[in-house]
Amino acid sequence: MSELPFLKWAGGKRWLAPRLRAIFGDTLHSRLVEPFVGSGAAFFHLRPKQALLADSNEELIAAFRAVRDTPALLLQRLGSMQINKDVFDLMRDSRPRTDANRAVRLIYLNRTAYNGLYRVNQNNKFNVPFGCKPGTKLCDPSGINGASEALRNAAVKCQDFRETLDEVSPRGDIVYVDPPYTVKHDNNGFRRYNNRIFSWEDQEDLARILQRLAMRGSRIIISNAHHADVRKLYSNALFHAIEVERTTCMAATSAGRGSCIEWLLVSRTIDLSRARLRRKLES
Repeated sequence: MSELPFLKWAGGKRWLAPRLRAIFGDTLHSRLVEPFVGSGAAFFHLRPKQALLADSNEELIAAFRAVRDTPALLLQRLGSMQINKDVFDLMRDSRPRTDANRAVRLIYLNRTAYNGLYRVNQNNKFNVPFGCKPGTKLCDPSGINGASEALRNAAVKCQDFRETLDEVSPRGDIVYVDPPYTVKHDNNGFRRYNNRIFSWEDQEDLARILQRLAMRGSRIIISNAHHADVRKLYSNALFHAIEVERTTCMAATSAGRGSCIEWLLVSRTIDLSRARLRRKLES
């Protein structure tokens, strides 16, 4: 069964998913809660029996629902479409209303846009040009069907992170939180991929909620920008801080790509003794 997400997403955590499994260990019988699901890389790798997957991006959540509920319809429609700039322009300018049609549009644009991105501007308009690689395929039947099966027992909701975290059962759920990487000094490039900017005030609200949940016993892992201001939001008494290295591939050319460090903040309610962590762990 495929463990890969059906979308390529800016800031996606496919690279991190194996380390999340090492940390969560045998807790996968619990419900997984993700308030910023993105591509769902963590969910598809962890494969929990139950999940609450949420995001404020309406198009993204519509696509998740359609993949879960109508995979055959998606495969039929995507399989009949051609890859060229004329079709790309039509899809970019369209405004479908049903989950299935919104999913077709999002997947088509995600597969055929330059560098495989789905990105919108401040006016919520898709703003990546056509430019897929030769041999690009719009649909992977095994991937879509595998994702649909994985999502069968998942609740998928379009809502603010505050609403999602309000539904967390402290003793029963595990929580993975991957917010947009906005930092206090507004110097992180991931901001430009969000039509509604995730502000520093949002970061502060998120930290307050997660610290309350950690005090109540919730098991939480947070990915965030490796920035001193972010680290200060999370108490040493409640969260371990782990430095993890990733390859960055968001630059337009290979010369601009390299590696960077991110924070992985792990609540002390999670036993890290069996997790093999190669980067620095703060006490």
